[in-house]
Amino acid sequence: MNPARHVLFALALAAPAIAASAQTRVDQRRPADADGLVQIENAAGSIKVIGWDRDEIQVTGSLGARAEGLEFVTRPRRTRIQVEVQGNPHRVTSDLEIRVPAGSRLQIESYSAAIDVRDVNGRIKAESVTGSIAIAGKPDEVEVESVSGAISISGPAKRVRASATNANVTIRGVNGVIDAETVNGTLEVSGGDFQEGRLETVNGAIRFDGGLIGGATLDIETVNGSVELRLAANLGADFTISSFGGDIDSDFEVKLGPGSISSSSGRDRHDRHDDRERGMRFTTGGGGAKVAITTLNGRIVLRKR
Repeated sequence: MNPARHVLFALALAAPAIAASAQTRVDQRRPADADGLVQIENAAGSIKVIGWDRDEIQVTGSLGARAEGLEFVTRPRRTRIQVEVQGNPHRVTSDLEIRVPAGSRLQIESYSAAIDVRDVNGRIKAESVTGSIAIAGKPDEVEVESVSGAISISGPAKRVRASATNANVTIRGVNGVIDAETVNGTLEVSGGDFQEGRLETVNGAIRFDGGLIGGATLDIETVNGSVELRLAANLGADFTISSFGGDIDSDFEVKLGPGSISSSSGRDRHDRHDDRERGMRFTTGGGGAKVAITTLNGRIVLRKR
């Protein structure tokens, strides 16, 4: 091996060690209130938060090469955790695992870090631009927002608000009140019993598989996307459906308006062959819940569970 190649080979072997040494390991603990507010900020990398049964907060992980340090300050009922960096924070990749009292309230901000929260019961608010957001557990309330990172929420939260621009939104097992929207992406909701729901997309399908309690309201709207609802066969609800460029396919027995075509097989189909808005109103069971569906260019499918 000639000297030049020998030097390059030595540098290649040393590169992983050099990169590793650029990372700064952290392992710190602070006492904290059982239901205090925990504010977390890390621009890039990952943020993993886990609830536990201790009245203290532990931060472990690694800080990126250009990180100045970790701000970890605890005051009565409030803790702040922030990766401090030199220059552009979006180029400093830090990975944090943070254990907090299970009853904590969280506020998390990031640009591209993947956010993963588990087993935290307090109110959770998380924002990211390109990083994904995943929430699992039994939080009282969840509010998440992303531009192009996928959103996933699972567990019996009582109130959920989720908003994305260019990403899919998936919500499973929640109850109570839900408000979810995405511009370009699929919106999928399944699980519990809802009192109030608003689901909206511009260019994406909406799928809903859940229960509606008596007097519940469910409003669904999409421009260029299909809508599929799977509902209890004995549901009592009043439906209002409107579509310009899609057909309506229902397992429920309905009375169709003028210009509609009803099949004789028990499944009713409302076909669209022009650009005029047409709709239908019908009631299942004894009525009660209010379901409104509006699409511009999308098929509407109602299925019995």
